[in-house]
Amino acid sequence: MAALNCVVTLPPNALSVKGLSTPWTVTGCDQTVNPRFAECTIVDLATGALSVYSPLLVNKGAKPGVNFIPPTVPTLPAKSAIGCWFGTNGMTTALTDNNNGADVRAANCIGINGRAIFGQFAACNAKQFFAAANPIVQIPPLATGNNGLPCYTTRSFQIIDMDPSDNVVTSYLMGGANNKLAQKTVKNKVALKGAQEITNGSDNLLLDASYRPAIGCSPFTARNLADPTGPFVGSLALNEFQAKKLQGKVQALIPPTDPFVQINGAPNINKQNMYRAAVNQPPATGSAAETLAFCQGMLNITAPGFITDIKFLVGQTSPDPANGKDLFTFLGQRFEASWTGLTCNTVIPLVGANGKSIQSPITANRNAAGVTQSLTFNTPALIALLKKNGGPTAEAQVLAPAPAAKKVKAKAAKKAGVAAGAAAKTPTKKPVSNQK
Repeated sequence: MAALNCVVTLPPNALSVKGLSTPWTVTGCDQTVNPRFAECTIVDLATGALSVYSPLLVNKGAKPGVNFIPPTVPTLPAKSAIGCWFGTNGMTTALTDNNNGADVRAANCIGINGRAIFGQFAACNAKQFFAAANPIVQIPPLATGNNGLPCYTTRSFQIIDMDPSDNVVTSYLMGGANNKLAQKTVKNKVALKGAQEITNGSDNLLLDASYRPAIGCSPFTARNLADPTGPFVGSLALNEFQAKKLQGKVQALIPPTDPFVQINGAPNINKQNMYRAAVNQPPATGSAAETLAFCQGMLNITAPGFITDIKFLVGQTSPDPANGKDLFTFLGQRFEASWTGLTCNTVIPLVGANGKSIQSPITANRNAAGVTQSLTFNTPALIALLKKNGGPTAEAQVLAPAPAAKKVKAKAAKKAGVAAGAAAKTPTKKPVSNQK
């Protein structure tokens, strides 16, 4: 991912009808090359009905009709609460305004430029939105997947990485000679014939568009206010409502060792809880036990889940073809990066099937272009599970065991003993000069 200093500038009253339908501008990077994404979810405070609206982000100085199609003006409920979330395919996103910070403060934003930022993540009015919506929204139940398990949520260890729930489901359209940008609507698809869909590489999109469909599950969706008569769409907030209510006791919640919630490389409980509140997670303690529990969940649930779900993952389209050739290899390389990124290798030291210390339960095997072609499972437990599920295969390999050193030594000793015994039975000849 590119390390770019990208800043999103919000208009005054960003969460109003006018503010939402005013293009939000991006500086420090090119929105047509390394895009940022915005996604808002709205709750009708009278009925609890949910809807989604994705403000359009454009380069500063972009002209309507030339560089972008003007956004749809949404119709909001008479009384509503709105939360907005941001994602990026780069390293960082920060928020600002043209009013000395007054507008981002009025919108209750976190991830403000010049203050603490949260890596790829930022949000506005998120904590307040969930506080208003949690008591009144109706959440659809989780179905059962083709793997026999309840459909996964953003807090299921089977799908998480080191920073669960970051980024958004939103995608935009881009096409034409000027790489014209537009909200993803039926009308805009017609206007930008042949336009490509640019998407945010997010945990939420991975869940909605890749993993859930692979195991026969469907996402939680709501009306798209940018396209009221078009298809319903998902969002970060919809996923977090479902995860909060239905995930159960074992939940993957952001740990204190995640870089998103650290300051100068050190855990920070205030920042950790700001992030958690913005994605509807319960407050943290900031303790080492949270990191241990997260790493243990990755070892006991995430890695085994790739094996038990293997028949649903191999051959499925990769969310990021530059890193994994299919969904299975993409998830495996993502696991390895998260395991080391959270320092799980020091929290839970592991010994591999070869009897030596290993850095990760899973190793991603990449080709010369850096694309993961296969995974190697390194621990005896994972290897045993893989064998029960039809492996190893060319794509799901195992770490070779250590040579049977003791058996080799025993055989050598036995051979030496036999030779010594034979020598004892053979008379020793005297030197010829001493013979009589």
